[in-house]
Amino acid sequence: MSAPILQVDGLVKHFPTARKGQVVHAVNDVSFAIRAGETVGMVGESGSGKSTIGRAVLRLLEPTSGSIHFQGRDIAHLPERALRPLRADMQIVFQDPWAALNPRLRARDLIEEPLLLHTDLDKVARRSRAAGLADRVHLSDALLDRYPAELSGGQLQRVCIARAIATNPKLIVFDEPTSSLDLSVRAGILELLHELRTETGAAMLFITHDLGTVKLISDRVLVLYLGRIVEEAPTGAIFERGAHPYTQALMSAHLPPDPSVRLRRHVLEGEIPSPIGLPPGCGFASRCPLAVERCRTLSPPLEALGPSHRAACLRIAEGANRLDAATPA
Repeated sequence: MSAPILQVDGLVKHFPTARKGQVVHAVNDVSFAIRAGETVGMVGESGSGKSTIGRAVLRLLEPTSGSIHFQGRDIAHLPERALRPLRADMQIVFQDPWAALNPRLRARDLIEEPLLLHTDLDKVARRSRAAGLADRVHLSDALLDRYPAELSGGQLQRVCIARAIATNPKLIVFDEPTSSLDLSVRAGILELLHELRTETGAAMLFITHDLGTVKLISDRVLVLYLGRIVEEAPTGAIFERGAHPYTQALMSAHLPPDPSVRLRRHVLEGEIPSPIGLPPGCGFASRCPLAVERCRTLSPPLEALGPSHRAACLRIAEGANRLDAATPA
């Protein structure tokens, strides 16, 4: 098996607060890998650390600790000068295309910009390449001379995707790329991403709140809670029989396409603990109906449950981790 394009080990990211000595524990000991041609989905509630991880693995944020191996090289603490040659191989598509694009540049110039920064192509070659990229993401020539304010949200996100693939990157992070789009436009963007994954062979990290989207596009799914991975598994396993109680509750919110399917929602009570003062033990214990005393004192490690399947729950070993079968202890 080929080496991963991205290998993250023990990633930690803290943000300082206004109070001296106090920090926000945004990401806490996260480890995962993505191989060429693979799409890994990352899901979790707001504030779980998804976007922070996406930015940290590209070194748009400085990690507090941990290693980030990109194509075999640890980039976690490389100086910016050493990172610059790698930027062409790692790209990101942000949630808000209106904020991501320079409003003073035409669409054509926006698509050409990465080529200007990262290639030796002359102006004619850049113009030709930009036209090809626009065609690839289904943007007509007529739209290329328009400014961002003259384009729709879906058209702007296609410009962002064209920019992201312009330099044939090995890794692309998609940070909620469809959340600001309506359903019909979202479907078109997802179809495009599926085509691009097949064609480019890039490794993709797809961050989203939308469970339907992650089910459609991902090979594997990482479930985050309070800055930690609580479960990692192939997409089918996550949706059909997640092992962690939080995964089960999260996936129960997914609406299947068949309206005749009987739904069984698991509604969680309480709030996510503060990331400033992390609780001891399992971070989910205060909201978990299956938690016992040791869950509040012992931090569960991610343990292998099968091929490519890991989960962090102390009650799995005794078979008491099912929300739909077990009685709260």
